[in-house]
Amino acid sequence: MMKKRILIISLLACLCGLGAKAQNVSDLIISEALAVPDSTGILDDYGARNGWIEILNTSQGTVTIGGCFLTDDKSNLKKSLIPKSDSRTQILPRQVMLFYASGNGAQGTFYTDFKVQKGSTVYLVSNDGRTIIDSLLVPANLPDGMSVAKFPVDAKQIKHATSAEPCVPTPRILNDSVDSKTKAQQMAEKDPHGFILTIVSVSVVFLSLAILWFLFTSLFKDKSKQTKKEAAPKKKASSKDAPMDDATALAIALALEMEQGGDDIAAIAMALHLHLTQSVHDAESFVVTFQQGNSSAWRNKQLNFRQLPR
Repeated sequence: MMKKRILIISLLACLCGLGAKAQNVSDLIISEALAVPDSTGILDDYGARNGWIEILNTSQGTVTIGGCFLTDDKSNLKKSLIPKSDSRTQILPRQVMLFYASGNGAQGTFYTDFKVQKGSTVYLVSNDGRTIIDSLLVPANLPDGMSVAKFPVDAKQIKHATSAEPCVPTPRILNDSVDSKTKAQQMAEKDPHGFILTIVSVSVVFLSLAILWFLFTSLFKDKSKQTKKEAAPKKKASSKDAPMDDATALAIALALEMEQGGDDIAAIAMALHLHLTQSVHDAESFVVTFQQGNSSAWRNKQLNFRQLPR
């Protein structure tokens, strides 16, 4: 029974997992990086121009980057911590977040403890301090004022820029190739009125309800049967289950003889005889009902007269 419950709970957990995909830091990528800015570069909160690192959330859910690390040294994956106490570290779906590589992380949440160098590799490390989520190589011949970027076609297809094709910096703007289309855009072209999406959604809902009904029915079926068995009243012993023996019948007859006349005893004896031979089923077990009157067939002397033929 315990194994059956564990199996059902596991199936419920899997079913819930189908309904909602968990979003986590593994959905983040380093989408763009700039090493040396030029005079057209963006200014940070202190009015300075620094290199920067752009992080993209490729998923369809909000992801918190707080607690993760940025580094340019693979032997020191915890080089620059992104504070988890700042609520601004939540990246919305398909949005980007910019970190200034000023070399002084004490300047704020969005500043790193290292500068982006040409020829180096920038790493995004998970909040466990060991798992590298993504990396981006900054070409050694990258011109000043130009960036290196990834162009996400969708969540699983990333097109990397090469050193021969430096990019015009687009900080805080989603990098996208000209010919790329998101899955939502492709679906809008295939199903402009939303019929396919509606049918799929309704089917998933009804399938989920059917599975839940089956699981809950299987889980509580045995328990309800057991409860009914415990709650069922015990059957009273019937006359057939506990037949009256001769001694009991004799005791009843003697007791009645002391209280009643001979005619009553005869009637009771006849009733007991019918009862013991199971010729008559009386709904009121062990109860004999009779009514006394002024006259009785047993005392009718006319019945004792000899009938002579006429």
